Amino acid sequence: MIALGLLTASAGCHATWNLLLKKGGLGGPAFVWMCGLLTLPISLVLLARGSAAWWAGLVSMALHTTYAVTLQKAYGAGAFSTVYSVSRGSAPALVAVVTLGGPQVYGGAALVLVGVLLMERPRSSRGVGLGLAVAGCSAAYTLWDAYAVTSLHVDLLMYLAVANVAQVVVLSPLARRSALADWRRALPVAVLTPASYGLVLLALSFASVGAVAIGRTLNVVVGAALGAVVLRERPRIGGLLVIVAGILLVSGPRILAFKET
Repeated sequence: MIALGLLTASAGCHATWNLLLKKGGLGGPAFVWMCGLLTLPISLVLLARGSAAWWAGLVSMALHTTYAVTLQKAYGAGAFSTVYSVSRGSAPALVAVVTLGGPQVYGGAALVLVGVLLMERPRSSRGVGLGLAVAGCSAAYTLWDAYAVTSLHVDLLMYLAVANVAQVVVLSPLARRSALADWRRALPVAVLTPASYGLVLLALSFASVGAVAIGRTLNVVVGAALGAVVLRERPRIGGLLVIVAGILLVSGPRILAFKET
């Protein structure tokens, strides 16, 4: 299935750039600006192709920027495997509640919440809380971008380009000259971030937003594995399994709802 393959590749890219963010202690609006600045030339070339849904891209920029800054704060407050599992596990449940509904979905969302609580460790409540805030941001931009792709029929590359250019402009007053020195560490994040989400948006062309959000459960497993292997963390496997079980319950038969081409 094309959509599932795209989401698998996206999971690898997404977990990797999140790991780099946590491992390198990178953060702040200035770092988000630096990542956008590195891909700005490509965005400007894409915009030269023609017109785009500017207003839709500006909304996406606001949601993604809020997400990026909140994510960095979360990694500063909690363990990678906890924050990543909570944020990536809760987001698809929130999307499914909004787009699908029904007793099974609500039961699965409740199970995800139980898993989130099991992930909490002593002195890690702030990390879990910020992880949930990240999940809310992720659900918001997933729903908006899905609307832009499926209802507004935006050009995918130009849509991402508008959001990137707007982000650089908005964050420029917050940027510091010292941020330019971080360009080597920002480069892989700058490449993997749009690559991971671009693959998700492309998957929306082959599957529903609910199915895509559920397919992103792969991120939780990949992220927990990287946290254990690379950072030597000890994720709470019980909580992780409950989160995954909750997402699978939310999905029901829809987990196989990917369109064939």
